[in-house]
Amino acid sequence: MPFRDLWEELREVMNEPDRGTWFSATLDLDRADGSAAFSYNHDERIWFDRLIPDLDPADVHLTVPLDESWADELRRHPRSPEYVPAWLRALVGSEAAGSEPEDGAAVERAIGVAPTWPPSRAGLASSARWSAVFDAVSEEIVRALRADTPATELLRREVDDRALEQVAETATNALLTRFVEDESACAALAAESGSPNGPEGAEDDVTDAITDLVDWQLARRFER
Repeated sequence: MPFRDLWEELREVMNEPDRGTWFSATLDLDRADGSAAFSYNHDERIWFDRLIPDLDPADVHLTVPLDESWADELRRHPRSPEYVPAWLRALVGSEAAGSEPEDGAAVERAIGVAPTWPPSRAGLASSARWSAVFDAVSEEIVRALRADTPATELLRREVDDRALEQVAETATNALLTRFVEDESACAALAAESGSPNGPEGAEDDVTDAITDLVDWQLARRFER
């Protein structure tokens, strides 16, 4: 994360009024002598599936920058006509890149939906501990939907199942860190869940319940 922030800062510092800034850059490190060499790409469209050798092809549509991202890039870093590549000019001039009246509407509607308990977990609503988890689930989902990620970028254009899965995973991981990795909190939540698995199964029981809450809330928010 710190490296990414510095990388973005470098990109902004190198922005030129007429030329904009680079689209991608490569840092080559020589372990033998500790030397470093930078190279910058100002003109070619980047495809992250080519930059990440072990990327799952099924995730490519979540990692390749969308057309709308490039239109926004040109707005953030304007270029004189002679510095706008033909492929970028085609995107900016296309109907898809230029129309944004519905952009983000589904996400904003989802954020405004009042959360509800899944029927299978409704019995936990009377628990103060689980009510706190329920509130945390809603907060994490809203935070994940407001985050600037490839998944939410895709959701702002169209409701996509794989993007929903990625948002759910993001929210769930944060919640598991908060409630499951805290052994005392996890044990207390498991004790109130009515599971027959006992202390040994506390982590699994609480994980399953939190996952159910996240999946249900996302499904209801997007009417799925």
